Amino acid sequence: MPPTWTASPLIRLTVGRAGRVLVAVALAAGVTGLTGAGASASDHAGSALLPLVVRTHDGLVRGLRTTLAREFLGIPYAAPPVGALRWRPPRPAAHWPGVRLAKKPGANCAQTANLGTGVLTTSTAENCLFLNVYTPRSARPGLPVMVWIHGGGFTGGAGSIYDGAVIASKGHVIVVTINYRLNAFGFLALPSLDSERGNSSGDYGLMDQQAALAWVRANARAFGGNPRNVTIFGESAGGASVCANMASPTAFGLFSRAIAESGCLFPAQTKKTADQQGAALAASLGCTHAATAAACLRRKPVSAILKADAAGSWGPVVSRPTLPVAPITAFLNGSYDHVPLLQGTNHDEGRLFVGLRFDLSGHPITKKQYPVLIKGQFGAKVGGKVLAKYPLTSYKSPDLAYSAVLTDSGFSCPALGADALAASSGVYGYEFSDPDPPNDFGVNFTFPLGAAHSTELQYVFQRIPVLDVVPPFKPAQVGLSNQFIGYWTRFAATGNPNGRGARRWPQFIGANPPIQELIPSAIAPESAAKFSAFHKCSFWLAIEGGPAMS
Repeated sequence: MPPTWTASPLIRLTVGRAGRVLVAVALAAGVTGLTGAGASASDHAGSALLPLVVRTHDGLVRGLRTTLAREFLGIPYAAPPVGALRWRPPRPAAHWPGVRLAKKPGANCAQTANLGTGVLTTSTAENCLFLNVYTPRSARPGLPVMVWIHGGGFTGGAGSIYDGAVIASKGHVIVVTINYRLNAFGFLALPSLDSERGNSSGDYGLMDQQAALAWVRANARAFGGNPRNVTIFGESAGGASVCANMASPTAFGLFSRAIAESGCLFPAQTKKTADQQGAALAASLGCTHAATAAACLRRKPVSAILKADAAGSWGPVVSRPTLPVAPITAFLNGSYDHVPLLQGTNHDEGRLFVGLRFDLSGHPITKKQYPVLIKGQFGAKVGGKVLAKYPLTSYKSPDLAYSAVLTDSGFSCPALGADALAASSGVYGYEFSDPDPPNDFGVNFTFPLGAAHSTELQYVFQRIPVLDVVPPFKPAQVGLSNQFIGYWTRFAATGNPNGRGARRWPQFIGANPPIQELIPSAIAPESAAKFSAFHKCSFWLAIEGGPAMS
């Protein structure tokens, strides 16, 4: 029987067979929350324009000034992980003489082009450990710092496709976007790597994130920030990275608050499984001897590794010292960094994945194909139960039925479980539920996109990622985006998203805790019980971990 955790008589959590945390919430009356007000942007506004040349610990950098912000782009935070440093922990960046121009982002980390990750051109660059800093044009010193960890399934993405200028300007914070090693370059595990100087392999991408956070702590004051008021925030794999860093002892003390969007307690690979995956990759490239596989792989060109890893699935590995236990285990036993957490998901997460996999290829899911997909994913016995709970008669198309299954099982219910597990640390839960956000993917599907995976990003940044253009918002959506920025930045400043002019957001506490529904012109808390009922979390609890609650 999987382990369970009880928050109250009305909330029960379990860890399912796939390593996900699920929650069932019984209906109850009453909502309990905390009140409070975060600092508003106007409380911090200054008047004098800030200088464009800043002295970092590694040397002087010259940025640029836009109509919204100061920007310092492409600053190295660690040494290039090339040659002998491939698959080794990040080393400090070299000092440079004179003034380094910081007006252009650095190279994207090695990855294959993929519409789903937002990087549309294949990169073979290993010299990619760069970050970008956005500050208000003028400000008093000591601003909160928000460090963005990009998504992309740990196989792709880049910090530079997210423009932090609007958040910096409107929220009066400093925004830092970072690159980190991806795919096999960031998460390869091999026994021959373990033997090198006692390192345990598999989490180089997380180590990079922590090196960037250490750089921020060392240099925040130079840009007008407070090194002791750092918030990490990210989406999808970036959200999972946020919660992995909360579970990582080597990250403790590097940040004081956390925001996870559409991903928190995703499963982490065991070291054994990761070693097997690494050995298979090495063998496919002719590196068949376990004792010398690491040295052999370091001689392979980036392009060969990317080609061999074309269908690879990568991510954090349970491996000491960076991630001694899986994030879900750390949250269950309380061995995580108990910083305040703002965490949630989107109402229709699964629609993006279904659209990219099926509609984009011109082959929407058929009625005949739907049960095959479900039973292929869950097995015949469990798949039958899923089909009974999500019958095609309840949905306008097989695509929407399968999307609902992916949304509820993979995002909504695990997110509710993460909220409950971390509730004692101070949690604010949300669901983004705009039924008609702008289509920020540039492709049309045969079904409504809804609040699909990553559609909230344009509201958080008030820019469409990758394209870096203003979203075609309706007036009510502009208002929601401004509320997003206000909530996120006040939380970064104080640990509480509430403040003047904002709809009150209650904390996730009480017998039937509230979740803030983020909808244009209709922001309001919804009970966890209602959220759980809509996303069928009692069903998924029973499927993953035993009988559902009555």
